[in-house]
Amino acid sequence: MPHPLIALVLSMTSTLGAAPSPDLTVRYEPAGSPRAEQARKLLADSGALKTKIKLPKPVEVVARDCDEPRATWDGEERRIAICYSLVDKVRRTLTGIAQTEEADARTAAHRVDAALTVLFHHQLGHALGAMNGLPDDEGQADRFAALTLVADAPKRVIRAAEARHLLAGHAGVDHLSGPEESATFACLLYGADPAKHAPIAKGGWVPAERAPTCADEYNRAKSAIGGMTVKAGA
Repeated sequence: MPHPLIALVLSMTSTLGAAPSPDLTVRYEPAGSPRAEQARKLLADSGALKTKIKLPKPVEVVARDCDEPRATWDGEERRIAICYSLVDKVRRTLTGIAQTEEADARTAAHRVDAALTVLFHHQLGHALGAMNGLPDDEGQADRFAALTLVADAPKRVIRAAEARHLLAGHAGVDHLSGPEESATFACLLYGADPAKHAPIAKGGWVPAERAPTCADEYNRAKSAIGGMTVKAGA
């Protein structure tokens, strides 16, 4: 008889694969200021709000003006909301870092796109966990995010680890702040393919002493929840 946890994962995977509804709609509400409009256009042009992951139920993504710079998942409405003020904060913070480093505008733009991709996949992680009956947890959302980002946006994986590392020490960047969380996320991304993602370890975005264990960390996450992050058409 299978272990209860394995049985739970198998059951959820079976349900997910039986009749997936990979419906994800994206809606941009009007921006109320020039800065918000700049953020709206940046988010739309970034391509961050895309996924080929099968969803158990339809999900709506709404980009909007908000009083606070936030990104949230609403389980009752099955809605991911991303605030233009948060997009603007990510842009301004990473642009400031690039200027301090004397990095070019193209590097800064790639980092911003990658950071927005992480934000979306983190919220998608909350959605996938909730819709598969798992308790809501920030760390678990990050594990889902690592798996879905690797599957959906492989060309952004290294930039995603870099952008989150750069933002880790900046308070108030919703779901992207926190050195410990950043290191764990980088470890999962690096562990997905240590050879291909070697710049993550070389950049120091995952602690050197932890890097050898990252493949195991990624494989454990994939074994536990990978069946809930299947790509459409897979």
